[in-house]
Amino acid sequence: MIDSWVAKKGDLRKKEFITTAIKIFTVKGYEKTSINDILKEMKITKGAFYYYFASKEALLNEIVNNLVDDIEITVQKNAARDDLSTVDKLERIFYATNQYRKNNQSAYLQLYELQKKDENAFIARKFLQKALAVTLEQMQAIINQGVAEGIFNTANPREAAELYIRLSSLGKEKVIDTLTNSSNSNDSKRQSEQIKDIIIFYQETMERILGAKKGTLDFFQTENGIIDLVQFFDKDKQ
Repeated sequence: MIDSWVAKKGDLRKKEFITTAIKIFTVKGYEKTSINDILKEMKITKGAFYYYFASKEALLNEIVNNLVDDIEITVQKNAARDDLSTVDKLERIFYATNQYRKNNQSAYLQLYELQKKDENAFIARKFLQKALAVTLEQMQAIINQGVAEGIFNTANPREAAELYIRLSSLGKEKVIDTLTNSSNSNDSKRQSEQIKDIIIFYQETMERILGAKKGTLDFFQTENGIIDLVQFFDKDKQ
């Protein structure tokens, strides 16, 4: 993510502001971090900051937007394909976003640590609100397609789409919490069972919301998907 921003923006200084801000936000919390804290860490003038960002909030928005914009492209690209079934589209989006996360592992781990801090809880909400704003229309179109295909049965595709996005985010958060919980670190079997239980619960909940048959969204449970998550958040393997 952050590395890809450099390629897109062609600006190493902007990357430095972003990575420095994430580091300090994680330690001090967003509200307690001042622009001067960032400038002191970077040993740079205030004028350089305001060349790129109008405010600290603008810097945070840049962090959020760059992450979600790439996810938006993935959703739009798959939602627009006429050659894919509804489930194929959802599965491709699931695996593409997982791959994107793996390709930008270091940045994602930093952002996860950032959002875990109590003082920064609003940042997670900010990410979710942005994700809803840029992907809800496409997800609704996919669910409408599922209704037309007869695999989904919901009277309100838009509300179902929003719940799908929210539950996907919450389910991922629960899995990550389990993977990073130190009390589970020495019991891989217990950890694996907990992860599978979480994934099955959220999959079945989504299927009920969509009015789909049990097992329709089985791609959530694939062995490769679980292995990818475990390896991604296993800090001992980094």
